[in-house]
Parts: sequence; structure tokens; C-alpha cells
Amino acid sequence: MSYKLKVYIFIMSDSDDGDIPDRDTCQKLTEQFAEITGTDEACAQFYLQDRKWDLERSVNAFFESTSRGGINALHDGDEPELVIKVDKAMAKALGMGQPTSEPPSKFSLISWNIDGLDEINLKRRTKAVCQIIFQEKPDIVFLQEVIPETFSYISDKLPEYMCIAGNVEGYFSALMLRRYTVYYDSHKIIQFPSSLMQRNLLCAEVHIGPLKLQLMTSHLESGMEHTKERLNQLQTAFKMIQKMPENQTVIFGGDLNLRDKELSVSGGVPPGIEDLWIACGSRKECQYTWDNVRNTNKSVPGKFKPRCRFDRIYIRHAHPRAVVPMHFGLIGIQKIINTQSFPSDHWGIQVFFNIEKSNLRDAAA
Repeated sequence: MSYKLKVYIFIMSDSDDGDIPDRDTCQKLTEQFAEITGTDEACAQFYLQDRKWDLERSVNAFFESTSRGGINALHDGDEPELVIKVDKAMAKALGMGQPTSEPPSKFSLISWNIDGLDEINLKRRTKAVCQIIFQEKPDIVFLQEVIPETFSYISDKLPEYMCIAGNVEGYFSALMLRRYTVYYDSHKIIQFPSSLMQRNLLCAEVHIGPLKLQLMTSHLESGMEHTKERLNQLQTAFKMIQKMPENQTVIFGGDLNLRDKELSVSGGVPPGIEDLWIACGSRKECQYTWDNVRNTNKSVPGKFKPRCRFDRIYIRHAHPRAVVPMHFGLIGIQKIINTQSFPSDHWGIQVFFNIEKSNLRDAAA
């Protein structure tokens, strides 16, 4: 038995962006959506119009809505619930990956303070963040300075990701895991006890096939006057990393607000933990992530323009070593079209890793 969804109102969001496809293309996309999802053309148009006629994103959004029960809003009260399951063949056809115990040969991670506290061009900047994430397709995303409104927007626009918030109010960190690539096991939020800014450590245990990862992100205390508390928070994170099981690869990063002198005074990075910017060659063009020479989002008075490596990513390898960091770069370094704004006052960090499959097999043997 099949059920038709009744939709009478069509919503066009972001209608100023790009051209609508020609009539024949729209009809073809509508028919493809309806065939894949088992719905009708009205439902297809509802999703496609709201996502600029991108078939993959529209289908992803449909199944995400179904999994949350959101599709019920499109039903008459008398109609039974419509349940759609994504099988492996469909997931592969949509480019969503295929559930498997065999991991891919590589994965990527982005960490980015997206400056949700600055209201200037916030919607456009958040949209630009979503577009970059969609284009780059990272498997793991660390976000800082997220607010409830931007978290909701990002979750809606990127349904191909499982989004985990570090709080429900104020501003906070968040984790994003690409579905059918990174599999969620558990997560926890650890409050820093004496933080005046309500900062915490968001941790998630995940796996990519047999590759076990412990992910940790945070936004450490800001400002020179809070150096002592910031370093206490950093030491808390480092101690946690050192206690993790040796069969897990631990990745910790975010906007750590660190100055090199502070890190040196505190004793430096503990043995066994690597700074990924250094591990990938310490390229000068990727050194500064809060760079008021190149990034004009924040107006800094005077001739001196500060440049800092506030955003960092650290790794503690599993034993035997399961991943190899291959490339460290920056994202968000171009201004948004028709504005004078970059997506954030911070550059985002992007790291690519290779997976050592032979070591994973040896460890499992």
C-alpha cells in the first residue's frame, strides 16, 4: 500500500541565489525524487525548491526528516505514518556512502570558530560556512562559537551530518559527523569547573569501520587576563587524552586561544601528543588562524594588526598507529560574494588523514 503526501504551500528559501533549472530539468528532478523516496511530485517539489533543486541534498533532507518524525507534519491526521528506510544500494546511489565494517582509505576533519556572536552578516556568513562544509564534505567537523540559531540552521541545511551541540543556550562548541562514514558510539560534555565563560569539553567516541576515534573539541577561555584558567583547561584536556585507551586515536582541537609563550610556560605539549600543524610541515601560510592582517571582519585600531595561532588540532596516536596526517590547510579565506565579510573572523582548519588499514588488521588479530 502506498500513501500520498498532501502539500499545498511551497516555500522558496534563499531565492536570490542562482537560477532555477529549466522546466524539463525541474520535471526530471521531481520524478527522480518521487521515485527514490516513494512519495509524490508535490512532496518532491517541496524539498527540491527549498534546496535549489539539488537532488542529493533534497533526498538526504527527506530521509533525515523522516528519521526525526518530521514528515508527519505533511500528513493528514487520518493517514498512517509513512516510514522510509535507506538501504545500502540507495545510500550508495545518493553518494551517502555504504554502511560497512571496512573503513575508507582516508578521512578529513575541519575545525572552525564560526563567530556566531557577531550579528553582522550572520545569516550570510553561516550560510557560507554551510556551503563550504557541503563542498568539502569533511567526515568530521569541530565548530566553536555556535549559538542555538546557527546550530539549528546548520543542522537543517546539512542533514547528511549528525550534529551534536555542547550546550542549548549561549554560545558553545558542536561536533558534526558525516553519516554513513563516521559512526557515532557515545558522547559526553565535561564542564570546566571554574570557567567564567561557561566553557566545556565536548567529547565523542566514534568509529570508521574498525578505526576507533575519540574526538574532543573546545573553546578555551578567552583574553590575556584569563591565561591561568585557559592553561588549566588545556591541562585538563591533555590529561584526559593521555588516559584514553591505547587502541583509540584521539583528536583534540578547536579555538584554544593559545599563545606560544603561554604553552611554553605551561610545560609545552606532553609527550605522545602531536600538534598537527607542526606534524604536517609547519607551513607559514597556514600558521595564523586569527589574522587581522588578512581578515578584515574585526576592526582593530592602530597600525599593529595581531596575528595568532588560536586554533589548533592535536593528535595522540593509537598503538599501533592507525592514521597518518597528510595535509594541513586553511578554509574560509575568501570573502563572501557581494559582501565585505569573510565567513568568520577565524580561518577554519582542514586536515586530511590516511588510514593505516594494515595496522588495524594487525591490532584486531
